Amino acid sequence: MRPLIEVRNLVNRFGSNVVHDGLNVDILPKEIIGIVGGNGTGKSVLLRTIVGLQRPTSGTVTVEGKDIGQLSAEEFRKVQKLWGVLFQKGALFSNLTVIENIAFQLREKTTLNEETIDRLARMRVEMVGLPANAGPKYPSELSGGMIKRASLARALVLDPKVLFLDEPTSGLDSVAAESFDQLIRDLVKSLGISVFMITHDLDSLASICDRIAVLVDKKIKTGTLAEHLRDKNPWVQEYFHNKRARFMTRG
Repeated sequence: MRPLIEVRNLVNRFGSNVVHDGLNVDILPKEIIGIVGGNGTGKSVLLRTIVGLQRPTSGTVTVEGKDIGQLSAEEFRKVQKLWGVLFQKGALFSNLTVIENIAFQLREKTTLNEETIDRLARMRVEMVGLPANAGPKYPSELSGGMIKRASLARALVLDPKVLFLDEPTSGLDSVAAESFDQLIRDLVKSLGISVFMITHDLDSLASICDRIAVLVDKKIKTGTLAEHLRDKNPWVQEYFHNKRARFMTRG
């Protein structure tokens, strides 16, 4: 299976601090890949590098066979439409309603008329499980779970092939987090998209991720949960075998 996105020999360095040193990872079609790592291992830096917000020191990011580092500004704008991003705290525009936030990219990046834009935005509200009356509300009027869903609706509005999620269940209670996880799994099945998800949520890793990529020693180890449970690396052992993770090994 050919990857949608290939990261090869990636190096990210900030002054004398090397964050990634020869990192390789793929994002495959219709998969959910969870990204974990300790503080300072560069999880968000990796996400920003893949979506072109961070230029690497060296290495390549290839999207559907195109090296994004070699694209013109116009070519890169076209490639950007292949993904949607949900940032850690939602990053909704506080002065826009939910519908206006979702519609923003349609107004900026398409030539659709206002009637079509409004219809598509309302469809995304329904798609992510928000009530219709959430559309006219401002972010300050929403709960944490509703903000996550509104941000997800915005990320989906251009029909991306890949969703990038940065700690999507952080700050949610266990019921809301489980509901959000199920929504992600349902979207992957119904839309055929891929998901790249940075998370510390062990429940998410165990319940919805097809593969898990562990940032450790400035590189990345990718595999299934079962494979990571057998890994002898000290940090990986501690992460997947500590008291909070014991449920993962229950039969």
